[in-house]
Amino acid sequence: MKISVAIATYNGEHFIERQLESIKCQTQLPDEVIICDDCSQDGTVEIVKNYIRKSKLLNWKIEINRTNLGYKKNFFQLLTKVTGDLIFLSDQDDHWKPNKIEVMAKTIQQNPSLGTLNSAISLIDQNSQPVEVALKPNFYNANFLHSTKPLQNLNFFGLDNILQRNISPGCSMCITRKICDDFILLYDYSLPHDWFLNLLSSIDNGCGFLNEPLIDYRIHSQNTLGLSVDPGSAGKIKIFENLRKSKINEFSNLIEAFGTISQYFSLSESRKKHINDYLHARRGFYQQQNLRALIQLRRFPEYYQTATFKGRLWDLLIAIHLKNFFYKVMKHI
Repeated sequence: MKISVAIATYNGEHFIERQLESIKCQTQLPDEVIICDDCSQDGTVEIVKNYIRKSKLLNWKIEINRTNLGYKKNFFQLLTKVTGDLIFLSDQDDHWKPNKIEVMAKTIQQNPSLGTLNSAISLIDQNSQPVEVALKPNFYNANFLHSTKPLQNLNFFGLDNILQRNISPGCSMCITRKICDDFILLYDYSLPHDWFLNLLSSIDNGCGFLNEPLIDYRIHSQNTLGLSVDPGSAGKIKIFENLRKSKINEFSNLIEAFGTISQYFSLSESRKKHINDYLHARRGFYQQQNLRALIQLRRFPEYYQTATFKGRLWDLLIAIHLKNFFYKVMKHI
C-alpha cells in the first residue's frame, strides 16, 4: 500500500520546517511527499528546498504554482499529482504526532469501508504551547464535531451529519485512492476541499472519525477558532449581524455541492428531494428570518438533530422579531 502526503504551502516560513520534521520522523514513513507552494512571498520555498536537500529526501518534491490559486485550487492540484493508495493531507503550520500515519493507515486497512478518516486534534499556539478550549454541550474535537451520542474510538458519520457541518480540519484527514479520484472528477469549489471529501465519503457511510488526537493544530492570528478575547457587546452584535450572511452563503454552497454529488451517486429521488428541500429550508430561514420560514424548517427532523438548544432559541428570537430588543439589551451590558 503506497502512502502519499500532500502539503499545501503559502507564506509559511515560520512553521513549515517543524511540520516537515514531524512528517519525516513518522513511525511509518510515506512513500512520497508532494508540496505545492502557492506563490509564497517569504522564504517558504527556500526553506523547503533546503530541508529536502539536507535530509536527502529523494521521494519528496516541491512544485511552485505559476500564479496564486488560493487554497481550494491548490489542494485540488495536489490531489491530481499524488499517486498513493492512501493520501494524507497536510497544512504548513501544524505538527503531527509520530504515529499519525501508522495509526490511521492501520485503521483504514482494518475498516475497508472507510473512504475518509479524520483524526482528533490537539490545539497549540504560535509558540507550540498547548491551548485548552471549553467544549460546548454535545461537541467534541475542539468544538469542530457535534454528536448527540457519546463517541467511540472509531465513529462513522452519514450524509445527514456531514450536510450540517464538517467534523475535523482537513489537515487531520486521510483519504483513499477511490475518494481522491471521485474528488478530482466532481469537485466544483463550492465547499472547502475537506468538507467536500467527507461529503463524498459519507454517501456510502465511509466517513470516519478516529477519536484519538494525532495532530497538533496550530492556532494563530489567521486561524483563531473563536478563541480570542471576548469582543465585548458591540463585537457580539456585529457577529450576530454577520451570521445571517455567512449562513446564506454556507447553505447555498451546500446546495450546489449536493447537486453536483447527487448526480453521480445512486440516491433515490425521494432522498434527493428530501435533502434538497431541507437545505433550501435552512437557507430560506436565514434569507427571510420570519416565523413562517422557521415553521417550514421545523418540519424536518434534521433540524432538531443538529441544532443546539441555544441555536433553536436564537432562531425563535429572530423569527418573532425579538432580536432587535436583544441587541438593545446587549448595548447596555
